[in-house]
Amino acid sequence: MPESVISIQHLSKSFGSFHAVKDVSFQVLQGDVFGFLGPNGAGKSTSMRCMLSLIKADSGDIRLFGLPIKDHREDILRRTGSIVEKPDFYKYLSAFRNLDIFARISGTNSSKKEIYAMLDFVGLNGREHDKVGGFSHGMKQRLGIAQTLLHNPDLIVLDEPTTGLDPQGIIDIRNLILRLKDEHQKTILLSSHDLSEIEMIANRMVIINKGKSMVEGSVKELMSTENLFIRLEVEPQEKAMIVLKNAFPEIQIQAKGENQLEFHLSRNQVPSISQLLNSHEIAIYSLESKRSLEDYFIKIVQQDAI
Repeated sequence: MPESVISIQHLSKSFGSFHAVKDVSFQVLQGDVFGFLGPNGAGKSTSMRCMLSLIKADSGDIRLFGLPIKDHREDILRRTGSIVEKPDFYKYLSAFRNLDIFARISGTNSSKKEIYAMLDFVGLNGREHDKVGGFSHGMKQRLGIAQTLLHNPDLIVLDEPTTGLDPQGIIDIRNLILRLKDEHQKTILLSSHDLSEIEMIANRMVIINKGKSMVEGSVKELMSTENLFIRLEVEPQEKAMIVLKNAFPEIQIQAKGENQLEFHLSRNQVPSISQLLNSHEIAIYSLESKRSLEDYFIKIVQQDAI
């Protein structure tokens, strides 16, 4: 079994009478891209700040690389890179100069060659000497990730790295995270509201709500018992809808476009769809099925509200 990189047990933190974190526990294993999920106000950022010793927890056990953060802060932070707030840079200086200054301040002493290589890795080659003030939000995010990588950390903590990005910017950050895992064997803790992104890149996750851990485990296993989202392209559409409603009266079917139908169905019922429609001489042009992390997330949060 992979080693534990992060172990949080029964973490709590209050600000006056406000309990931001009540009882959060989770474990991140070496090599994970770990999704840290929860609605706004769930306690994600507070938990991450406590984990990185940016604020002091009221109670709970926090260990990174098997070491308690309260006793081994410097050793742990040498092996950790993080963006907990949006990255901030000297806007009138170039990307290269910003990283060079940061490396000197932090004692990393990265060479020029290493800094250029890091800028190339995050996709900023050709913009190394441009002023950061002219960078897009996505470019600044990538520069922030380059900054966290200068000291070659084993663990990378990213808080909402795709917030405010356009679709191409989201794809760029997604690919960058996957390269960090696959090419550089980094362990990544990723907090995000973009559930579809977490579904695409995370192998394990925890969902927290109202300052408490709700569920933790493998993304694939946690969602294996959930209904599948089905999209069918069929003809004739109206006849297919009637046949499906008669066979599965509990489902809600939506007609989309000229020949598409969308609905949720339990996993063990999906294989019967083709045979059912073929027996009624209904043409099937495509059948897509997938589990939706967003549906699962909403279900867990709503259960906690009951």
